[in-house]
Amino acid sequence: MIWMRDFVARPHRLWLRPVFGWLWGAALLLAPVSPAAQAQQTEDLTAARQAMDARQYDVAEKLYRKALVQAPSSATVLTDLALSLQMQGRSADAIRYYSLALKQGYVPETYALLAQEECRMGDLDDLKPMLARIFREERKNMRVLSAVAPCYLDIDEPVKSAIVYQALLAGSKDYPADLALIQLGKSYIRSGQLFAGKLSKAPGSEPFLAALRQASSEGSAGARGAFPEAQKISPYFQPNLSWSDAVDLWQKHPQDTGLLYLLSVLSAEQGMNQIELCDQQFPGSPYLEQFHADVLADQGHGDEAAAEYEQLLRDHPDLSDLRYSLGLLREQREEWPAAAEAFRQQLAAYPTDERAAAHLSRCMIQMEQYAAVRDFLEPRVRAEHPPQWVNLNLAEAEEKLGKPEDAVRILVAAEHEANPDKLVHYRLMHLYSISGRLTDAKREYALFQAASRR
Repeated sequence: MIWMRDFVARPHRLWLRPVFGWLWGAALLLAPVSPAAQAQQTEDLTAARQAMDARQYDVAEKLYRKALVQAPSSATVLTDLALSLQMQGRSADAIRYYSLALKQGYVPETYALLAQEECRMGDLDDLKPMLARIFREERKNMRVLSAVAPCYLDIDEPVKSAIVYQALLAGSKDYPADLALIQLGKSYIRSGQLFAGKLSKAPGSEPFLAALRQASSEGSAGARGAFPEAQKISPYFQPNLSWSDAVDLWQKHPQDTGLLYLLSVLSAEQGMNQIELCDQQFPGSPYLEQFHADVLADQGHGDEAAAEYEQLLRDHPDLSDLRYSLGLLREQREEWPAAAEAFRQQLAAYPTDERAAAHLSRCMIQMEQYAAVRDFLEPRVRAEHPPQWVNLNLAEAEEKLGKPEDAVRILVAAEHEANPDKLVHYRLMHLYSISGRLTDAKREYALFQAASRR
C-alpha cells in the first residue's frame, strides 16, 4: 500500500471536454432587432446548438459570430461563442469572449468556464481569486463545481479540492464517479502532505513525525502509533473525528500540533481508501490507470510510467489529453525530442490545442531550433488576439536568431493587449537594456514591478 509521503499527487491532467447544455438553454439577451432579423437569428442559434451537439465546433463558431453581429451585447451569444472556441482548444479566444460576456453581468456558469480556461492555460495569478470566490459562493452549484474542480489542486489548495470532490460525489449525477473518486483520493493525499509539512514546523512534533515515518513500513497502524501522546498534549485531539470535523477544528486552531498530526494521518488514510474504492467499483477506469502511471512517474520510474501512458493511448484513444500528459512527463525529465514528439501528436489529433502548442514551442527553444520556432509561431502571432505565450516565445526565438529589434516589436504588440503578462515587461526591459535604451528599460522595470504587486 502506498503511504502518502511516497507519492506526490499530481494535478488532474485528463481534462473532460465539457458539453454544457445548461449554457445553451439559457435565455437570450438580445439587442432589439427587426422581426425578420430576429427570426434569422433564432434559426442561426438553433443550428449552432445542433452543430455543438454534433461536435462541429467550427461550424457552431461561424453561426455564433453571425448571431453576434445582430446582438453584440448578448451575454448568452458571447458565452456560447466562447464555448465553441473552448471546445476547439482555442483558449485565448475563449477567455476573451467569456470576459466580454461577464462584463454584461455576473453569471456563475460563465465565470466558472472562464476560470477553467485560465486554469488550463496555467494563469494561476488570475485564477486564485476566482476559485476563492467560487468556493465561497457556489459550493452547492454542481455545474459550476464540475467545471473548476481540478483547478484547486493546480493552485495547491488540496483541502478545498477535497471538499469540492466530496460535494461532487454526493450531489452530482453527471460527474463521472470514478474520476471523482480518484481526484478525491489525490486531494486527500495532497492534504496529508500539506498537514505533515505544517506539522514538521510545529513545536513538539518529533514523536508524531516519527510515527508518520514508521507508516512507510507498517502502514496506517504505524502512523497512528502516537495517538496517545497527541491526546495528552492537545485539548482538541479526538481519535474518532471524521476528516471533515477535524478540518473544521483545525481551521479554528491552525497551530495545534495534535490536530496537524491527526489530519496528516486521516488525510493519508482517506486518500488510500478512495483509490481502493475506485479499484473495487471501477476496476477498468482509465482515471485509475492514469493514477497508477502517475505513481510510477512520481516514484522515479519514468520509463514504466511512459509505457502505461502509451498503453492508455491504445486502450482509450478517445481520452483527449493522454498525448499531452505523456509530453509533460517527457518534458519533466528534460527529454526534449520525445516531449516535442508527444506534443506534435497531440496537435495532430487536436490542431487547436494551445497548451500543446505552447509546450512544443518551449521544447523547440530548449533544443535551440529557433528558426523552427519562428516558422511555427509566426502564423499564430497574426491572430486577432494572440496568446501571450506566442509573443514571448517568438520574441525569444527572434532574439536568439540575432534580431532583437523584431523581438521588441513583437513584445510591444503584446504590451498593447489587455492585461499583458508581467514577463512581457521584463523581457522588454532586458532588450532595451542591452540595446542602450535605458529610459525605456526603466519604464518597463516600473511596469514589471507594478504588475508583480497585483
